Amino acid sequence: MPNTIASQEQSANHLAARAVMAYRAGFPVALLSVTSSSERPSGIVCDWKGQREWFHNDETLLSRAFAFVYIGSIVDQAISDPISDELRRELVSDVSSALEARQTAVDWGIAEALKDTNPYAHSGYKLASRLLRIDQPLIESLARELTSQGTIEGEALKKWLDRNASPLNFDELETSITY
Repeated sequence: MPNTIASQEQSANHLAARAVMAYRAGFPVALLSVTSSSERPSGIVCDWKGQREWFHNDETLLSRAFAFVYIGSIVDQAISDPISDELRRELVSDVSSALEARQTAVDWGIAEALKDTNPYAHSGYKLASRLLRIDQPLIESLARELTSQGTIEGEALKKWLDRNASPLNFDELETSITY
């Protein structure tokens, strides 16, 4: 798919979902961009591992990290057109991020081996699905904003989300038994 408005919209939806999940999970986002340049590629910059001291619960942090990684791919399942090269790059990055989250679980002593991280990946996927159901309008609105601006710096993104996000008890959503 050539680099068109439609391909940019695909990436914007994917990245907006990840940014909303990061916001709800308490992960700071430094940059969100659907435009790439020689200085920086498109994508999302978020250091979820840097929140370890603040969380005091590695298992919760890890489940939220998996939700942050998976939500974009869940959004992408609604795409009926061929996926763009930009989105394909985001998906490859997501696979690397999921592997990084699994390795982090082993490194932090939460799991003995990568195969033992499946429960955290599963709970992250469920959390992402629940949040998507609730925050779909917010994600779509942020995707339109991102498509319009091209790049949103971290502080501007946080202010935008503070203004536009409805109140949500994320801890309650996390413990909900609904998919």
